Amino acid sequence: MNYAELTAAIQAYTNNTDTDFVAEIPVFVDQAEQRINNTVQLANLRRNVTGTLTAGNQYLTTPNDFLSTYSLAIYSQPTPTATGTTGLLTIVVSSASQIVVGMYVTGTGIATGATVVTVAGTTITLSLANTGTVSGTISFQGNYLYLLNRDVNYIREVYPNPSFQATPKHYAIFGPSTSAPTELTFIVGPTPDATYKAELHYYYYPESIVTASTSWLGDNFDSVLLYGSLVEAYTYMKGETDMMALYDAKYKEALGLLKNLGDGKQRGDAYQDGQVRLPVR
Repeated sequence: MNYAELTAAIQAYTNNTDTDFVAEIPVFVDQAEQRINNTVQLANLRRNVTGTLTAGNQYLTTPNDFLSTYSLAIYSQPTPTATGTTGLLTIVVSSASQIVVGMYVTGTGIATGATVVTVAGTTITLSLANTGTVSGTISFQGNYLYLLNRDVNYIREVYPNPSFQATPKHYAIFGPSTSAPTELTFIVGPTPDATYKAELHYYYYPESIVTASTSWLGDNFDSVLLYGSLVEAYTYMKGETDMMALYDAKYKEALGLLKNLGDGKQRGDAYQDGQVRLPVR
């Protein structure tokens, strides 16, 4: 069901084509989507982005559509320039800062799947021989470290001096910055001692069917979207109590089926959890 079909259905179910009513349909749909998205944790409400923590800076800006966090991880990813010869196991980098044994290496002339075996000054020994002449920027991939969520007060107490720098272990939602008063920022502790890549999994509102014309709900679970919109529409119309109760019951029924998907089936599989079973009567 696309937005045009949804709009037509709302008018047909309510038998209302009044101009003022039709003008309010986007509001009905938007309110219904907001209620649904805050009731069921669907997989399509998750988003993943990467950012950068810089040395000496405790703060990390959140995406503009950020609502809440699923996880925040950091990893080192040094990208020095390097030189090396075809067939050798060694390369020479411009800086070995943050490079440790076990990191995966990628770049021009580097064999696929090569890892760091030893680090001796700026000479790096790899697990696989170079497939070509190594040149330009080389990327070293560190292990993921998931930060623990805490309150700002905790971070300030445990790491009272922001001048102390080390690998971050904790994070908290700090609040808006003066440069972006409508957006949030994270604070990490301790203050980063180097540059780290950050990977954020977070909850967001997907684009509304009102502006996008189509949506995941419209394509896959239009019943909950329709009846949720009808509840909002009938509230606006101050409709009869029995019809309001009917629409609300149909909405809750559809919402229950959606929760079975989003909070149930999408969080497991038949191999580990077994297939859904109903008692035989």
